[in-house]
Amino acid sequence: MGRSWTREEVERVFQARWQGNFNDLMGFEVLEAAEGFARVAMPVEPKLHQPFGIVHGGALASLADTVGGVGSFVSHPVGTELVTVEINFVRPVKEGTLVGEAKALHLGRKTSVWEIRILDDAERLICFASATYMVIKEA
Repeated sequence: MGRSWTREEVERVFQARWQGNFNDLMGFEVLEAAEGFARVAMPVEPKLHQPFGIVHGGALASLADTVGGVGSFVSHPVGTELVTVEINFVRPVKEGTLVGEAKALHLGRKTSVWEIRILDDAERLICFASATYMVIKEA
């Protein structure tokens, strides 16, 4: 479906595509990309940590979204435009304030399960997810 990409093409194309946008901000670097496969690195920096000093789940989700996007991009003919459909994005948002709402579905001794919704200023659904949290150290 796609075509073979040289390392130089991958570097040139993605450096240009990511200049000054979110992927640049996150420090993503394409390590390898070919039809059906991609590897993207993200340097772990303190600004990506959550309060307990580990990488925030949002940074991990961003990396997952990006590596899938790179793989999809190089697996389709040149000029094809792609956006993520899964990861439960409902609509794009460019400005305003987003509000996340989380509702517990299960509150157990070792795990809790949550339903999460992200809404925009007009209270339109932007994104939804479920998340499970595991207790790794009890208070």
